[in-house]
Amino acid sequence: MNPPVSDTTSDHTTVDELLDLANRRFAKLRHAAAVEDTNAPAVRASQTSVTYIRAFWPHVIAAIAADPERLGLTTTLTRGDETFELSATAMRDAYAADVGNPGTDAEKYRRGSVLSGLALMSQVLGAATAQWAADLTALPRRCPLDFLIDARHFVSLRMLLPRREQQADRVGGNAPTLVMGGTATALTMCWNLLDRLPHAYRESTGQALDLATAEAVWSDTRELVFRIGSGSLAAFVALASACSSNAGAMIWDGASELGLGRRGDRYVWTASAALAKRYHALLAEVEADQQGHYVGCAALFARAAPLPLNPAWADAVDLDREQQVFAELLRWVTAAARRHYFPTLAARPADR
Repeated sequence: MNPPVSDTTSDHTTVDELLDLANRRFAKLRHAAAVEDTNAPAVRASQTSVTYIRAFWPHVIAAIAADPERLGLTTTLTRGDETFELSATAMRDAYAADVGNPGTDAEKYRRGSVLSGLALMSQVLGAATAQWAADLTALPRRCPLDFLIDARHFVSLRMLLPRREQQADRVGGNAPTLVMGGTATALTMCWNLLDRLPHAYRESTGQALDLATAEAVWSDTRELVFRIGSGSLAAFVALASACSSNAGAMIWDGASELGLGRRGDRYVWTASAALAKRYHALLAEVEADQQGHYVGCAALFARAAPLPLNPAWADAVDLDREQQVFAELLRWVTAAARRHYFPTLAARPADR
């Protein structure tokens, strides 16, 4: 029987509480199905974003279907006249075998699983994006949407992230950049939470994390990620930026300040005082870009065909119904983690 994770106390701020505080500062607008239902610019931007996400999604489906294991952990790259296969397994093993990387063998194996899993999923998304970009720019056009766009007409994390880098101008330019920006950030956040999970559990209980408990913690973590996606972009960006001094980093240096606790029968993530302070400061910087309201991540409203993930690792879905794109992204991360990351938690106790 696993030791209980300590309840959070008044000295801890949960990530849920940080999100609630941020979301209360803005009015949540209802995402309407058609533009004529509302004149709110944020809702119109969300509707435009949904249109682009739905056009992009078939390319993600095709990229995962091309992986024999249907997990997006293997992809084929072409450089010049040379074509070669890139796999998460090979990348993880190379990382673990490198004597220059820090940690015990088990720690390197786990960290290698996180880095390689994130890297391969990013590669798959990159390949899908390249195919979509080709459709958007082909003559004759294979996709009727515009490649060059006005970023103000979109709901995307990429609209806010430049504030963290102290750039004066907003990100703009093209459809792939805006669609991929938020997707890549969400995937990176998920893998960083997975990376942090066994350390946070040990710090809270003094015990190593086992497979069954990892699944339970991740189940509650998925619910948190849904809450992040359904809230304001300002809260999402403030949290991601507070966890990392480098928006492009695979491992976020500030994620070590995330802890794990319990509230009733569920696991909750907590933030250190320093992390919470950074979060509030960053939230104030990006608050103006919400213009007083929000509609949540557009991928929550975009419905499309489910990903063709391997049923041995993926949660089941109704294949006859369209799914939320955001939910499918989390189902993909979960399936990849079950195949590629969670087994690393079964290492011998002495190695953990």
